[in-house]
Amino acid sequence: MNILVVEDNLEMSRSIADLLGMEGHTVFEAHTFQEALANVKHSIMLVLLDVMLPDGRGEHLIGQLKSEGRNPHVIMLTALSDMASKRLCYEAGADDYITKPFELMELLFKVNAIQQRETSNSFLKIGALKIDRVSGEMHYGKKYVVLPPSQFRLLDALYRKYLLSESLNPEEIGAHESRMGVDVRRRVRSLVTRTRNSIREVGCESVNIRSNYGEGYSLEIRG
Repeated sequence: MNILVVEDNLEMSRSIADLLGMEGHTVFEAHTFQEALANVKHSIMLVLLDVMLPDGRGEHLIGQLKSEGRNPHVIMLTALSDMASKRLCYEAGADDYITKPFELMELLFKVNAIQQRETSNSFLKIGALKIDRVSGEMHYGKKYVVLPPSQFRLLDALYRKYLLSESLNPEEIGAHESRMGVDVRRRVRSLVTRTRNSIREVGCESVNIRSNYGEGYSLEIRG
């Protein structure tokens, strides 16, 4: 997978590039906003993007890439851990967010999760469920339902967290939905309920959305 590392800390950038190179990825490095723009010509599939760059902000780079018709996966790398910063990044189009300092292996897990999603072509497979990313059809055996975009995004986000053995908290779900507000937890509970009902509608009992008190939601996949 072609990966662009955009990080102004040269030592960190080199460490990330060395690790990913050993894993078989083709890695390009950029240390400024402008260098990043120059490097996206290499058919980049994933960008590891620092938020604070010497000549611009990382989330603005995502917008620039989208305006040029480029849509790589993006993992943000930043020391900013507040929810407002995370919201800006997710709303700009980031796939994931990792807070500095972090273990390189944690970053590798996230990269591998994105690669797994990419290699699954146009389908998201969650246990016995198979979801068409284009049509939104969720299949279980011969039964299927068409998921609204909000339910598909929820399952997609939950599955990414499942690969990392993490829970998805309501604020993160709200950020994915781009509808943060005072009633976000109530809206999230309603969205989770509707998505559970969709899973039951196709008769799948081996996949469930579990509520984890104080943490959020996670996928439970049996069999």
